[in-house]
Amino acid sequence: MSEKNLMDFVMDAKSRIKEVEVTEAQKLIDEGYRVLDVREPAEYLSGAIDHSLHVPRGMLEAAADRKYDGAIPELRDNRDARWLIMCRSGARAAMACDVLQQMGFSDVTNVFGGMVAWKEANLPLVAPSDEESLVQLKTPCTPGV
Repeated sequence: MSEKNLMDFVMDAKSRIKEVEVTEAQKLIDEGYRVLDVREPAEYLSGAIDHSLHVPRGMLEAAADRKYDGAIPELRDNRDARWLIMCRSGARAAMACDVLQQMGFSDVTNVFGGMVAWKEANLPLVAPSDEESLVQLKTPCTPGV
């Protein structure tokens, strides 16, 4: 078996998921689709889609797991909701869609091009506070401390 790289995983996931362009994603949001942002906290805090749920990709399985005490109810208990999954470019979101489908989510869609394409299309963003992020840095990291 040959060694896989990141794009192999992304393309494999994309073969099993739905994707939409950002202009279609905006229409779907207007129709009631929820947005799950799987970017890292600093990326999320730099600008996000209004009312998006933030769960970094590395925490997704735990956040959505019905049997994990630390799961996030807003995600865990909404498997039948219509979800748009967003990341910076669409790669992490594609893999997140694939995982969520395997975990029983019935309607997840990757936003092709992610936040890069969203910003290029001049679609609306909000500046979320760190209170809305799962990971909160109350004190900056100080080297050597």
